[in-house]
Amino acid sequence: WQKGYDKTTIRDIARATDMTTAGLYYYFKSKEELLFQILDSHMDDILDGIEKITGTETDPQDLIKKYIQLQVDTFCKDKFRSKLILNDDDCLTGDWYHQIKEKQRNFLVFWRNALKAYCSREGLSTEDISVEAHCLVGMCNWIYRWYDPKGPIGPEALAEKIFQIFINGLKNKTG
Repeated sequence: WQKGYDKTTIRDIARATDMTTAGLYYYFKSKEELLFQILDSHMDDILDGIEKITGTETDPQDLIKKYIQLQVDTFCKDKFRSKLILNDDDCLTGDWYHQIKEKQRNFLVFWRNALKAYCSREGLSTEDISVEAHCLVGMCNWIYRWYDPKGPIGPEALAEKIFQIFINGLKNKTG
């Protein structure tokens, strides 16, 4: 889907996977079903990862650090699905759309909870925690547009930079 979901045909996908269009249709009734299966499995994987972190870590600062590292690592290991969830999730319709959006909302709950616990512990306002969670996840998600894991900054160093920039911003927020 290098051309994007809308411009990619089933024939393009079949060609790229060395399958026939009939073969693809055997497994998926439509291009949208294929997109849903890809995005649904991606959300399941990332939710599994964040749940594992949450099950083993209690310190909110460490949770935030590990969540950021998870996001960076997920992108580095799975650029295709990471880009697809950000660019093409709105191409889904009906129940498939709602299922993916529900998983995305559940994912954000983990971030909000960790940020709220951190801010509470540090005596910072939690009034805009949802906005702040979206900002932090957005920082992590946007790396797909510019970050090269083979470049001068490795994934661990990038995750640490994101953490430091965000936490310093939280500590210095006004209002």
